[in-house]
Amino acid sequence: MKKTLLPLIALSLFATNSFAAGSKALDKSFRYCQDISQVDKLLDRSRESVDRLQAEDLTVERIVVSKDRKELYLISGETLLKVYPVAFGRNPVGHKQFEGDNKTPEGLYSIDYKNPQSQYTKALHVSYPNKSDVEFAKSQGKSAGGDIMIHGLPSEERKGQAVGLIHPMNWTQGCVAVTNPEIEEIYSLVKEKTLIEICKMSGN
Repeated sequence: MKKTLLPLIALSLFATNSFAAGSKALDKSFRYCQDISQVDKLLDRSRESVDRLQAEDLTVERIVVSKDRKELYLISGETLLKVYPVAFGRNPVGHKQFEGDNKTPEGLYSIDYKNPQSQYTKALHVSYPNKSDVEFAKSQGKSAGGDIMIHGLPSEERKGQAVGLIHPMNWTQGCVAVTNPEIEEIYSLVKEKTLIEICKMSGN
């Protein structure tokens, strides 16, 4: 009887731990930004192909973007699926507050829709501004702005080539930019309603 119970207990513990691990990235109260080094402790599968990750039906539960590291992470439970270098708005320090401030938002948002034919190749729209963002900007007599995306390089060939020469230097108007091959991967892996957490620069 003991020989039968031990494997069952082990299986039960594994399932419990897997559920707990998988729920962390989905928990809106949890923040990788409180200690970005938590990302380094995840199981790293970032060198594996997108095809292999998709074959295992792994779901991106959270996108984490670090302004300090200038990196974007795709996370599933306790697994790091992919890492990409990124470019931000031309004025990257601080949270986006107003239209035209060239800042990239900070905080927890979500991907509310995907655009397969963006002027920046493909794009995932970030749910900025939220209610708090709108109310603050309104209190200052301004617009909070919008159209914040994770996107690739400009679709127009000459512009794309020109931006490609400086990327990943910060060149956007507040968006998070990657290369075209990278946005193809991100677009294929990320579903609508995925959480995105954007971390501010340390010391600000």
